Amino acid sequence: MDKHFWTRLLSERQKIKVESNPSKIKFIPKLRISRQDDWVYLELLLWNRSSWTVWVEEAAVALDELEANWQTVVPAGHVIHKILQNVVPGDALSVSLAATIYDAAGRPQGQYSCLVLTDIRYRVLNEWHVAKLEKCRVEMKALTVVDLHSTHRCDKKVNQMKGSVELIPKDRKG
Repeated sequence: MDKHFWTRLLSERQKIKVESNPSKIKFIPKLRISRQDDWVYLELLLWNRSSWTVWVEEAAVALDELEANWQTVVPAGHVIHKILQNVVPGDALSVSLAATIYDAAGRPQGQYSCLVLTDIRYRVLNEWHVAKLEKCRVEMKALTVVDLHSTHRCDKKVNQMKGSVELIPKDRKG
């Protein structure tokens, strides 16, 4: 191979590193309620609007101010939900968090509510990033979502369309 090949290759690698600036990565996680066929889902929607494939490692879910009765196990309060999937450019991945929250809350019998703090750990190219969703209050009955709302209504953009509520991370307000 010639010397010019390696020079071009090195130049391209440096260009990719410059372009992978975190401000240029458009990876948008949203926590929302969706309704379909009389079922209610609590889903984490991971939307990749950047030019690179995003590897989503995990969602760290922490609960606070848990109000529940009749737990079957001791509440963990913090759970790691492994995702381990790529999201290609222009695509989205939907992940249910209902069972994760239910387990972290100690599998309560009956209705319960808590504050949910969610961090998404992901990688673009060779760089790791964390997206922090804003805190929200979730009300559930076992694995069924009853309500989801922001804890800071005046500081948060909340979209409500066709029965779904989307909570958008702080750094993605428009």
